[in-house]
Amino acid sequence: MRVLLISNSGRPFLGHCRDTIANFLGDARRIGFVTAASYGDEAGYCETARSALAPAGIEVVHLQLESEPLAVLEAVQAVFIGGGNTYHLLARLHAAGIVQPLAGRVRDGMPYIGSSAGSNVAGPNILTTNDWNVDGNPRFDGLNLVPFNINPHYRETDPVMAPGSETRDERIEQYLIARDNPVVGIEEETCVVRAADAYTVVGRGRVKVFARGRTPLWFASGDRIVW
Repeated sequence: MRVLLISNSGRPFLGHCRDTIANFLGDARRIGFVTAASYGDEAGYCETARSALAPAGIEVVHLQLESEPLAVLEAVQAVFIGGGNTYHLLARLHAAGIVQPLAGRVRDGMPYIGSSAGSNVAGPNILTTNDWNVDGNPRFDGLNLVPFNINPHYRETDPVMAPGSETRDERIEQYLIARDNPVVGIEEETCVVRAADAYTVVGRGRVKVFARGRTPLWFASGDRIVW
C-alpha cells in the first residue's frame, strides 16, 4: 500500500508538501479530492486544491460524497482527503458507503493522501483527533490503512495553553491505557509516507511515536519509523 499522511495543508496551501505529493503519486496524475471534512464552501475548497496542485501537473477531480462517489472513485488514479472536522468527515464517508470501496482500492495499490482530518481517518480509529464531535457521530472506526492512530498538528508543549491544562502527551497516554495500538504525533509541515511496509518521515518537522509501556520516540525527516 502507498499512503501519505500530512499534518497540515499550510500556507500557501500545500506549499510545503506539493513536491512530496507529486513524488509520492508517481505516474498517477488524476486524483479525487474529498472535501467532506469541511463545513464551508466545498467547491471553493476543491478549487483551492486544484490551483495548488496544477503547477505539479496534477489534475484534481472533486469527489463529492453526495454525487455518485463510487463512480468518481473508479475514474481517478489516487484519492486525497482534505482537512476539517474528523467526526463530520467520517460520518459522511460511512453515510456515502465509500469506506470499504476506498480502503479496498488503496489495499490494491491506489495511492492515498490525507491531510489533517484526512490523515486521522487512515488509522484504525479517529479517537486521537484534536476535533470536537459536534455532530454527535457515534462511529469512530477509520479506514485502517495503517496500524497506528494519528495525532496531526502535534505539539509537545504549547505556550498558549492555560496553566495546568492537559498536554497532548497526557491525552495520548490516556488513550494508550484504553487501547493498545500506537499513536503517531505529526508536527506541522511534516508527513509520514508508507511505501510497501516501511514508514518514513518527510518534511520540516518531526514525528513522535507513542506505544503502550514504552518511552515515546522522536523521528526526523528521512528516518524510518519504528514502534
